[in-house]
Amino acid sequence: MVLEDESSDDHSSLPYMQSSSTDVSTRSVPFSIEDPDYKGLELDVMSPCEKHGMASERLVAFEGTDTGRRFLACAQPEGSNCGFVEWVDHQWPPTMQNALLKLWAMVEDAKSARVNDNLKSSFTIHHLTEEKNKLEANYDKLVQDVHQLMSFQG
Repeated sequence: MVLEDESSDDHSSLPYMQSSSTDVSTRSVPFSIEDPDYKGLELDVMSPCEKHGMASERLVAFEGTDTGRRFLACAQPEGSNCGFVEWVDHQWPPTMQNALLKLWAMVEDAKSARVNDNLKSSFTIHHLTEEKNKLEANYDKLVQDVHQLMSFQG
């Protein structure tokens, strides 16, 4: 059973909800993940892709409050994809949507922390490399000075 997305629902009671994550007017196919139990073309669907009139692709959303929801989408490659999306699953309850948003925020925070750690590490490595190069230059100068002193005394 294919269900229409209830995009007209009032989400104002969701403290973490962002309207851009459920905005249907953009007509873009949500990011999806591979699900071996739900993949391939949907040949028995009553409403094929609107523009191409072809079978839709079965996908599982992997972004925002729609994570885990199954949907049908235009099976054409990204450049010629018309943006057709028809949801198979109902929207998650508000508590689940809030939990998903919190989890995605935690993922983004962890990514940001890793980027910051990598940046700090790269600065540290850069400074240590500069210090090493200066020490090597000083060492080479000392060796040269010692050789000159030895040859002067000999």
